[in-house]
Amino acid sequence: MLELLLAFAAVAIFMLFVGITMPPKKMQHEMDLSTDIARQYRPRTVGSSKFLGGLAGASMRRALRKDSANDKYLRQLKQANWYWALGEPAMPNRKAPFWNLETLWGEKIVGALLYGTLLGIIVLMVGLFLSFVAQMPLLPFVGVALVLGVIVGFYLHTAPDEALRAAAVKRQREISLEMGYRIPELRSDVLAGSTIQRAMRSMSRRSGGAFVEEMRRAVIVLDVSKDDTLAMDQLIERNQSNELVVEFANSIKMVSRQGGQIGPVLNVLADLAQQRLRLQIETQARKNQMEMTRPIGIGSLMITTLLIIAPAIAGVASSMGSFTGR
Repeated sequence: MLELLLAFAAVAIFMLFVGITMPPKKMQHEMDLSTDIARQYRPRTVGSSKFLGGLAGASMRRALRKDSANDKYLRQLKQANWYWALGEPAMPNRKAPFWNLETLWGEKIVGALLYGTLLGIIVLMVGLFLSFVAQMPLLPFVGVALVLGVIVGFYLHTAPDEALRAAAVKRQREISLEMGYRIPELRSDVLAGSTIQRAMRSMSRRSGGAFVEEMRRAVIVLDVSKDDTLAMDQLIERNQSNELVVEFANSIKMVSRQGGQIGPVLNVLADLAQQRLRLQIETQARKNQMEMTRPIGIGSLMITTLLIIAPAIAGVASSMGSFTGR
């Protein structure tokens, strides 16, 4: 009986492994990633284990196909400034837990399999010990091991997705906020007689936040390629969901291709950026106000419960007790 239960546990763990590592069925087209980039890093959870390294590598050969999930991951890695590959003009955020699709999938797959299976084995070992010492049945421990292993594996498989999404949303919000006062600075430099390229170079030498970091990257590409369009295309690619950044980059491309004055365009973008800044500040203020009123409401409810509801319930209970006593 014990051997049969252990066999069922091994089959369940194998099915968990197959379910997690199975790639989506609908593949659109192959991803345009070079072999050098794919081999550049190893997932940090794999360590030096050859078995786990081969396991992650086999899974990555399937996962590095360009389906909708990998498109989203790659886009979010760039939006969060976590992406790194050969040919990138600047280093990403040094605190990034993963920096390309390979390390992301390694974090998801190896973390889920390693810790989910380890937890299941620990529960099974505890069950075997108690079954031999205290004569407790082993079947409940097998069920608990399977359930906990699946839950922990699923959580660790999806946790990197949420961390990446939150980082991308946060950085894009920071870019939009910073553009509210950085674009007026660019407009002032242009009105003072500088070209937009010179104004961008001047801003890239200043201290700043996420938008200044993007300007530094754009200036590096511009200095190397001498092509405004290429620099702005890369800026758009890294911030596809940010309408303000896309409008700013397209305006510079239009002026570079067709000529004209960038000043009027910067005036419009500055007004739009400041409107977005005021809107985000007002939205955050409303959220803060709601967060402030929540503990007050909870405290009022507790006081009301202690001073009014609890004595009323106690009075009703005592009345019912005296009535039944009669």
